[in-house]
Amino acid sequence: MKNANTETSTNAAHVALPKSPGMKKKGFSRRHSRHDCVVIGVMKVIDIGAEFDGALLEISRGGCTFRQASMFVSDRLNESVLIQTELFEAEGRIRAVRVDGYGVQFFSEVDEGVINKIVEEYGFKVSESFLARRN
Repeated sequence: MKNANTETSTNAAHVALPKSPGMKKKGFSRRHSRHDCVVIGVMKVIDIGAEFDGALLEISRGGCTFRQASMFVSDRLNESVLIQTELFEAEGRIRAVRVDGYGVQFFSEVDEGVINKIVEEYGFKVSESFLARRN
């Protein structure tokens, strides 16, 4: 007696469908490399005018990670913001909301000289800064 679960058919034709070239999974890559830093700054949410003290934890010419000083992170995805530090200010849009802060994409690139100065003066990991001691 044949069991339907164990029987294999030799007559079944297996046809592999070709994959569409547009269906390949693309990896995410940044245009500009990010640098670890700890720079005190302010993030202003433009639509509501609210300002939040915090620190930039990563910086690149095209964006940053801003960690709000408050322990609470609100879902502000896609909101327009102004990031202000002693070295620069830039408008951008929040593209990611994570536990470690907001991922902000700048509307225009930050000057490379400013990035180099930040890396030179403030370029270290948050785990090596005063912020790590308060958590």
